[in-house]
Amino acid sequence: MALPDPDSRFSAWCPACDWNLDPQCGDATWKGAPRVLARHERLFERALTAGTGSALWNAAYVSALVLATAVNVGTVALAGTGVWLLATGTWPQRILGGVEVVIALVLRPRLGRMPERTLDPAAAPTLHAVTERVAAEVGVRAVDAIAVDARYGSGCMVVGPRRRRVLVLGLPLWETLTPDQRLALLGHDLGRASAGRGMSDTWIQTALDALTTWADVIRPSPELERERQAVLDGKAFRTGAVGQNAYVNLGQELARPLQDLAVRGVLGLQRLLSRLNGHSGGQVQYRADEMAVRVSSADSADGLLRALLLHETARFALERAAWGGDDVWERLRASLASVPDTERERRLRLSRLRGDAFGKGSPPTYFRIQFVNKTSCPRGAVTLSNEESQAIDAELLSLRAVIADELRDRAG
Repeated sequence: MALPDPDSRFSAWCPACDWNLDPQCGDATWKGAPRVLARHERLFERALTAGTGSALWNAAYVSALVLATAVNVGTVALAGTGVWLLATGTWPQRILGGVEVVIALVLRPRLGRMPERTLDPAAAPTLHAVTERVAAEVGVRAVDAIAVDARYGSGCMVVGPRRRRVLVLGLPLWETLTPDQRLALLGHDLGRASAGRGMSDTWIQTALDALTTWADVIRPSPELERERQAVLDGKAFRTGAVGQNAYVNLGQELARPLQDLAVRGVLGLQRLLSRLNGHSGGQVQYRADEMAVRVSSADSADGLLRALLLHETARFALERAAWGGDDVWERLRASLASVPDTERERRLRLSRLRGDAFGKGSPPTYFRIQFVNKTSCPRGAVTLSNEESQAIDAELLSLRAVIADELRDRAG
């Protein structure tokens, strides 16, 4: 069988035998693929037959919560012990208590900050009104703010002590979607919140961050090691410095195996918690896809997912568009529209084998596309008129210019 006509922008491959399907990783793509693929197929069949709300709180997620609770309780106990030693201990104990309090502060939850470019209802009334209609349809409260950035993606997050919900729209992705696909995007991002796991997800993420920080505390980063060595080298010619440095290096070599063992244990717990959390996240993703179909249509959700499938292609296309110097968004749209069908098919097959870079545990886009085309939920609950679509474009006009300039600056 002859290979498809080559396009110099993309890798040549064989649709019949999948030769050169993944030119970057080669055979490494296939390692462990049957086992992972079987797990994704089971999750896909469960979402179709039992529904997306049937197992949002499954055994893996409960296990993740239990492990996260143990980690977070340990952080609270460390802070409490440190405060107690500071209040009642001797001076050496107070020093130890102070160290414990400092470590506990480093391990504290990161509540996040409001993104830089946000649009309030006064600046984008139509966009906020459409978003409120979508939120009402999927059964969640409206967002507190809408932010725009330069990513080829989107998401909904909760930030600050007041736990304000912020919808973040990546303008490069938004600009390449049709109006109906934009509705599907809003339905998907707000649909993830309908799983009702916001606080528990924050609890798990706090534990993951704490374990990562513990690994850094136990074994300093290479940058800190180089700074420490620079300090020792600076004192190398002082009186008695040779013997002192020798003792320091000897202590470090003796402590290194214990540090490595402790770091491996901490990172092992971090990987286990991340894997448990990831295994429970697939059902939430399918639920969000179902909400995307419910808000718009199966065709619109399908188009959205196929656009997301080109995220790597879009990254390079965006760089080339920024170098061009003229309308970045028009060049980006033209570049993605010209991607041949053979490249889109290669990305789809590759998604089935190795998954996608949208977070651990997320089902491959290959299965998600099948799901939205087979789901039987109501379609087209929210509509977007031409006038509303044009009004939203006008509301984003100033940020289009700002982000285009930012992309040009990055491109140099």
